[in-house]
Amino acid sequence: MDRKAWIIVTLCGALMALNFWYMQKETAYKQKIAQEQLNREKAEKAAKAQTSATAASTASPSASAVTAPAAGEKDATKGAPEQTRELKAGSVTYVLTTQGGGIKTAVLAAQDQVILNQHGKDAIGAFRREANTADGIVYTIVEATDKAVTFEGTDSVAGLGVRKSYTLSSGEGADPHLLNLTVTVTNQGNAQHVSEANSLYAGAAASLQPDDILHPAVFWNDTGDANQHDTTWFDGGMFGSAQKEFKQEFAQLRFGGVMSRFYVNMLSLKTTIGVDAPAGRMWAERFLIPHTDDKWTGTTVGNKDYAIEGAMSLPKIDLAPGASKSFEYELYLGPKEYHRLSALGDLRTGIMFYGWVKPVSLIFVNLMRWLHNAVGSWGWAIILMTITIRLLTWPVFASSMKQAKRMGKLQPLMKELQEKYKDDQQRQSQEMMKLYKDYGFNPLGCFMPMVIQILIFSGFYKVLYVAAELRGQSFGWVQDLSMPDTIAHPFGIPLNPLPILMGLSTIIQMKLTPQAPSVDKTQQRMMMLMPLIFVYFCYTFAAALALYYTTQNIFGIFQSWAMRKFSNDDDAPLKKVEQAPATPASQPHLFQMPGQNKPKKNKPSPPRLGG
Repeated sequence: MDRKAWIIVTLCGALMALNFWYMQKETAYKQKIAQEQLNREKAEKAAKAQTSATAASTASPSASAVTAPAAGEKDATKGAPEQTRELKAGSVTYVLTTQGGGIKTAVLAAQDQVILNQHGKDAIGAFRREANTADGIVYTIVEATDKAVTFEGTDSVAGLGVRKSYTLSSGEGADPHLLNLTVTVTNQGNAQHVSEANSLYAGAAASLQPDDILHPAVFWNDTGDANQHDTTWFDGGMFGSAQKEFKQEFAQLRFGGVMSRFYVNMLSLKTTIGVDAPAGRMWAERFLIPHTDDKWTGTTVGNKDYAIEGAMSLPKIDLAPGASKSFEYELYLGPKEYHRLSALGDLRTGIMFYGWVKPVSLIFVNLMRWLHNAVGSWGWAIILMTITIRLLTWPVFASSMKQAKRMGKLQPLMKELQEKYKDDQQRQSQEMMKLYKDYGFNPLGCFMPMVIQILIFSGFYKVLYVAAELRGQSFGWVQDLSMPDTIAHPFGIPLNPLPILMGLSTIIQMKLTPQAPSVDKTQQRMMMLMPLIFVYFCYTFAAALALYYTTQNIFGIFQSWAMRKFSNDDDAPLKKVEQAPATPASQPHLFQMPGQNKPKKNKPSPPRLGG
């Protein structure tokens, strides 16, 4: 390698070493903070349990037989013995409890095999006077059928009667993951009751496993715009300070909740979906999930496996003595599937957070769904979608390859101009632009395929990032398209075939693609390292993404072979294009296409009326 190449390689190595040192230091610091927090929580729970046991033993002789809740367990003796009821809809089983008067867990069977709110500190739908305090009301079940459960309780401190009815959705727009929740509050006191701090608990969300690529997050929709903060937000970022909790007011709070990569707990006010919503507040707090007796014990990801819990405020309550007011909600507990959420209301699809490539992602998510319905396999749907996209963009890539070949033939003339005008950069640029125009070369044509490829990759990456439809779907040796396609762990290192095939096919495609003549040897060497860097970053991504990119590369190799086989551009001599006579106002520029400045034809003017 020459001197420039050695300098670049040395700088890259130094930067990688510095980044590695910084990441190790940051990881050690976070582990220390996380462990300290975990120890504090364990100590607090143990102290509370000891206090409860002591108080119970001194209250009555029979109370000594009651065992205090262990650290990390929910208190099932809060006020009264716990009573539960189940509601079943499709493959979903909702377990409702009198502890909080809400949904203790939602068990998703079929391909999901997941329990929502498993780590929740309260029942979903629990009524809280303050967002960060537990529901202390003692509820009883007053009505229960196979489709609905109703709880009633009294908040003696605030003087409010609370009635909550949970009903499975039915009729048009019904979904097994959707429930209707009606909350009715009654002023049981003798004075006017006004309160604005009341909230409904949205439950807790946690990653399916600690090394998931997306962190659990709290989300909300304010005036039609959705936003989120994941558990890393509480660290404060590079320049901010750490936060214990998230609290924020919004002008028009339409819905809110918590979510993981694939699943969501969402509360929506029925009357505000698609129309003006009242002001509201969101609250969230993260907490560590202990890994004391599983495979994640002592690991970096296990020590900072945070779940998140949240609550959404109720509208303002202003009641005269004896008066009541009801609020109707829709509660969605299920997978983040675009088409399922779209059927419930377009606003809810905002929690997919496709970002700036949303228009591209929507094309892909709809095309992939249509192909899956046609072939019955998500793996084949991804392959067919990739081939369809490559066929549609074939003209653009074919034009790019032609432009690259033409630029290769222009290289000797370009070098002559560079040598001739090496002391006059302005004149050199002018002559270069004139050369491009004379031979019909458009430099923009070489970059358009790259821009299109970035848009396609980014859009599809966003789709696969959160596609709950791919969970548990197998294809070939891939057991789960939403996870890496690991087949073994030689020497403790996961062996993922698809990313390796992706890297090899990328190298072959680069060999067959004409390189721009302006690229020197050092740049060529750096370009050859790009596939390895790309494989490194994508190695643990979803197998569906690697399947898409590998298919694209294989089709690109076929495309390059076909163009070499059936194109005669390599033998075509370099010749100038015919230019129209330039007008004094027309000046050549860099991205001007051949024949762009054609003279306007003189057309006879219409006769002027009235003289």
